[in-house]
Amino acid sequence: MGRVAAIARHDLRQVWSDRGAVVWLILMPVVFATFFGLVMRGGASPSDLRARLTVVDEDGGSVAAMVIEALASERLSLVHVQPEAKEATPDKVRTLVIPAGLSEAVLAGERAVVRLERDPDSSAEAELVAKARIVAALATVLGRLVEASAASAAGSEAPVTPEALAALPAAEEPVVVDSRFAGEARVVPGGFAQSIPGNAVMFVLLVALTYGAASISAERAGGQLRRLVTTPAGRGEIVAGKILGRLAVAGVQITVLMAVAVAARATLGIEVGDNLGATWVVLLVYGLAVAPLGVALGAFIVDPDRAASIGVIVTMAMAAFGGCWWPLEVVSGPLQTVALALPTGWAMAALHGTISFGRGLDGVLVPLLVLVAFGFVFSWIAARSLRLD
Repeated sequence: MGRVAAIARHDLRQVWSDRGAVVWLILMPVVFATFFGLVMRGGASPSDLRARLTVVDEDGGSVAAMVIEALASERLSLVHVQPEAKEATPDKVRTLVIPAGLSEAVLAGERAVVRLERDPDSSAEAELVAKARIVAALATVLGRLVEASAASAAGSEAPVTPEALAALPAAEEPVVVDSRFAGEARVVPGGFAQSIPGNAVMFVLLVALTYGAASISAERAGGQLRRLVTTPAGRGEIVAGKILGRLAVAGVQITVLMAVAVAARATLGIEVGDNLGATWVVLLVYGLAVAPLGVALGAFIVDPDRAASIGVIVTMAMAAFGGCWWPLEVVSGPLQTVALALPTGWAMAALHGTISFGRGLDGVLVPLLVLVAFGFVFSWIAARSLRLD
């Protein structure tokens, strides 16, 4: 065991002496996770969903002001523009037009219509959100009108006056709707809940299949592996040492990335789940699964540069099909099945369990066992294919 550890320590020292390798080990995963976390930022609760709405007030009356005030409280990304600025306003995804004369018609008890215009290419889901919240705002205004009518002319059919509306005291909403996910629905992870595990999984694999494979190829071409055969270390110890060396690199990388995630959570409020220990263990087991794959790839390819290039290609393919770039929930059923044949797919399933759903290790036991099985298979392939002569 001492010889195995000595080989692993030597490989670990080689990695940390290479500044370029350290950049890809630590800096690039943090940069990519931050960028894609901001780009794909998603709400964890349905009540947090916001739709953009431009409001054009052609009326300018008291009822129109009430409608705009009610819309502002409906969790909409509201932009209020004057009628003359309507055409010059950019990014009008959907526009609510309050026509001239609306306040006068409503106060007189007549029917009035507001008009919702939308871009044909806009999101259908966001449009449904906007429509629901517009209806809620209009219902609030109608309730205030009924209240004003009862206060100013109880029992009569006299029109509501602007003065009666202005005299209404501010009142709390009698009914408040609280929306949340019940149980563990098939929620699509977004934002940092997707980018942090996705980039951690991808970059651990990238280092294992580029540096890991290229260094094995270089040692074969340079004769270092042949010289190892002349030492007291046996073939099994050499192979185990090379695998353990790549696992040590992955372990250090994972631990540093977890420390960065914890610091980001403490300082910036970035959500990385409550089971940080379980997440760390999942990543270590994943490192155990893919570390031997770098040795196996280097054993098959003689040229170090070619080994690194193929390692990049394999990593990108496994990351894409395994759900590192986008949630597997948004792809077709056959592609979700493909993910089950890859360690990246099982790693992402386990990490979403610990980060997005708050599960402990007992809740992600099946993915962990599958990752261990991948590790055994890849280790067997590495041991069978690595030539030391």
